[in-house]
Amino acid sequence: MRPKQICSMALMDGNLKFRLSRKMFVATAMACLVHMVSCQPKSLVPGKLPQGSIEQFPYRPVEISIHPLSRYWISPSGEMEIEARIEFLDRDGYPTRGIGRLELNLKDLDGKNVESWILPLSNFETNKSHFDRITRTYLIRLSLPNQDVPTRARLKVDLICPDGTTLTASDVLKEPQKPDSTERPQEPDVN
Repeated sequence: MRPKQICSMALMDGNLKFRLSRKMFVATAMACLVHMVSCQPKSLVPGKLPQGSIEQFPYRPVEISIHPLSRYWISPSGEMEIEARIEFLDRDGYPTRGIGRLELNLKDLDGKNVESWILPLSNFETNKSHFDRITRTYLIRLSLPNQDVPTRARLKVDLICPDGTTLTASDVLKEPQKPDSTERPQEPDVN
């Protein structure tokens, strides 16, 4: 073989390698593009979740309870209110957040309905604004327009989950503490 033929074969071999690597690059890019388009995650619309995601979430609430800090209290304006703290627990017994409709009912000890409230926890802004990060409970301050409320009453709470299950908790609220403005705490003796 003459040197010109060897050089020509080397060029043809290099050109062939370039064409093959270019075809491999294009094929790889096409495969990646097809994979990305076919496996695109479903976007979340504010206030809505894709079907099936709630049931698959391992830390969804499976139990709710009325936290011991729940109580009657007298607001600064002098009206009696309820400060309800509702705790959601996951399957491991840890506090968690959840979505659904929270229904709160205040009943006297005979079972007669005194007042009712509904809180839509499926609305993400409402959910976030009522969740207390320190106690890991939902803090709901409930006004009592009917001020003729029994001093001992039962608070019943139902969480209706998106899959239709209902979680329920009930507890008797602590009696309201009347603020006594005439009595002031004694200051410690520094001597």
